[in-house]
Amino acid sequence: MRVSTSMIYGSGLRGIMNLQSELYRTQNQLSTGRRILTPADDPIGAAEALEVSQSKAVNAQFKNNQADATVQLSLAESIAGSVGNTLIRISELAAEAGNPMLDNAQRGTIAAEMKLQLQSLIGLANTQDGSGLHIFAGYKSTTVPFAINSTATPPSPGDTAPAYSLGNTYVNYSGDAGTPALQVTASKVMAVSENGMQLFMQVRDAQGNITGQSMFDTVKNLVDIVDPSSGMTFSTSELEQIRGNIKSTIDHVANIRASLGARLNAVDGLTTTATDIDYLYKVRLSELQDLDYTEAISRFARYQTQLEATQLTFKQTSQLSLFNLL
Repeated sequence: MRVSTSMIYGSGLRGIMNLQSELYRTQNQLSTGRRILTPADDPIGAAEALEVSQSKAVNAQFKNNQADATVQLSLAESIAGSVGNTLIRISELAAEAGNPMLDNAQRGTIAAEMKLQLQSLIGLANTQDGSGLHIFAGYKSTTVPFAINSTATPPSPGDTAPAYSLGNTYVNYSGDAGTPALQVTASKVMAVSENGMQLFMQVRDAQGNITGQSMFDTVKNLVDIVDPSSGMTFSTSELEQIRGNIKSTIDHVANIRASLGARLNAVDGLTTTATDIDYLYKVRLSELQDLDYTEAISRFARYQTQLEATQLTFKQTSQLSLFNLL
């Protein structure tokens, strides 16, 4: 077989280009720290790395949702705690008002503080989060959920029975019965708050039955029975009955708060698990993608030496000629 000059040049050029390509790829691997630069480097490893990366991204989104759920549940739980504390203070004032030694002026002083506590309750019910959304308005979070009912019928002078109930509410609710929720895992959607209907408007007794009064109605009825300026006739028996309603309201809020706290604890556990899973994804991606620097540096030096030798050999071979021997 005749070996032509073009074959010598072609063979030498292919050898040099192949080595240059391998050297360039190794340089890229060293600069990026990645073993797989293109799927062609390791098709099976690249496919698995893509799958793991996608799973890791989904897990990261769930972690973000869990962080949001933690913030919202913490806020709702804190406000529910403040509502409970306010109701406890109102109950204490009601106990003071039941002292038969008090006169109208002294009960009026107690009623004045009760009115302030009632305004605090309405303010807590209208709490907004950091983005200005009302946390107890259900899905209508841009709407102020609670406002005093200007058309409600107040007690008449001489009345002893409470004036306010679900048929004649002291405060109207403009939200809805929806409960905001977030997808915290692939299989779990968690409520991250409570709607105002459930927390404030449908107070339940110890047996879980709706009492027929909202939280605001119960407190307003208590204020009216204690306040001499309301025109109602003070009745110790009626006061005690309303105090019982206040106790049911306190228990109701405590149950809601316990539910929020339980969900908050559940989210903490999910976040811990998601963090562990994220670490496992990172380890597996490292095993698939990360470069063995010792092997790569050794390979780079070998390719560099081979390239230099090939270039020198090609130079010497390309200069061979029979004329040099004549």
